Amino acid sequence: MRRLPSTLYDALRQGRTYARGLHLLLGAAVGPVCVLMWPGITESLARTLAACALVPVVPLLLLGLVPGARRAEGILARLLLVPDDEDDIGRAPARSLSDRLRTSVWLVLRCWWGLLVASVVAQLLSVTGTLASAPAVEGSRTILGLTVPGGHRHIWYLGLVPPLLVAVFGLIVWAGNAQLALARRLLGPSTAERLAVAERRADELLARNRLAGELHDSIGHALTVTVLQASAACELVDADRDFVVRALTAIEETGRRAMDDLERTLGYLKDEEQGVRTVRPTLADIGQLLEASRAAGVTVRSRTAADVDAVPGVVSREAYRILQEALTNAMKHAPGSPVDVELAVTGEQVRLTVANRLVEQVPQASGTGKGLRSLRERAALLGGRASAGAASGRWTVSARLPLRLES
Repeated sequence: MRRLPSTLYDALRQGRTYARGLHLLLGAAVGPVCVLMWPGITESLARTLAACALVPVVPLLLLGLVPGARRAEGILARLLLVPDDEDDIGRAPARSLSDRLRTSVWLVLRCWWGLLVASVVAQLLSVTGTLASAPAVEGSRTILGLTVPGGHRHIWYLGLVPPLLVAVFGLIVWAGNAQLALARRLLGPSTAERLAVAERRADELLARNRLAGELHDSIGHALTVTVLQASAACELVDADRDFVVRALTAIEETGRRAMDDLERTLGYLKDEEQGVRTVRPTLADIGQLLEASRAAGVTVRSRTAADVDAVPGVVSREAYRILQEALTNAMKHAPGSPVDVELAVTGEQVRLTVANRLVEQVPQASGTGKGLRSLRERAALLGGRASAGAASGRWTVSARLPLRLES
């Protein structure tokens, strides 16, 4: 026996094919159910089919205006039509007149399409059954206006049965796919809903990018400090035991802070409450940050404002990260160079400046790295600005962050 075409053969083994066929059958059943309520309307086949198509129109149009009807149809379509992406078909109640009208049109077209497909399938199956039984029955029969003679002499009719069955199955597969395409169009999200979903996904992507920046700044700083401290401790392990102890203690504290940042970020990604409760470092914690840098052997001269507690939380957190990244860059690209840190809080903004002497033996950053790009993005998100560059033999990172955020 010749094998079915690969697409039909694959469809024959998929449960979605039969589920979509059931969805078509349910749509086709609406018309006959409505017609049964009108006695005497089924005097002929043509009149019956016309009644099945026309009688349900008004009730279906009115039903589609009910907000809950869209939700019910969306759930049923997801269950039986089995879309590849469930976002293609919504399951929320109608929120606008456009949604209600699209639901009404869907209900009517679903009824008509199911009725049409069911009628054609029924006729094809009737012809198939007649041809299959004709060789065993003497006499002639009429179907679809055609006379089909019977008897064993017409056993060749059996050769027409497999192609007709393939045609029936192919029609069901094609009709189910067409029904799914129609559902995507009429039950899918509206343009406004698609824009809202796109904006929400963009916000989620931005949040994840911000988390990636948090990890880059926090872990990068911790690793830089740890490497410098460990290197200095190895050189002085025999000469200065007290320094080695301080370095190891600083490594431990830096590692703990980095682990806290990592756990907070992973907790957020896993939607755990612990990730929400963990407090992010702010300008109130810069003392520990500066001490960790000094423990790594860096000379840090600082002049910081005393009223950092008055800085709004989001501004304080971002300023801390900018300072952390600036210190990391100084330790990586200018080891041994003193670093000057100046933090001032005025009535309108936070001003932060981190400067160090350029070290010619170590290539300087061009300002296009991830860290420098991150601090510029942090400042821009708050409506401020940040810059980094070399001038007069010094590398300077400066940031200006507004205290009052625009709504």
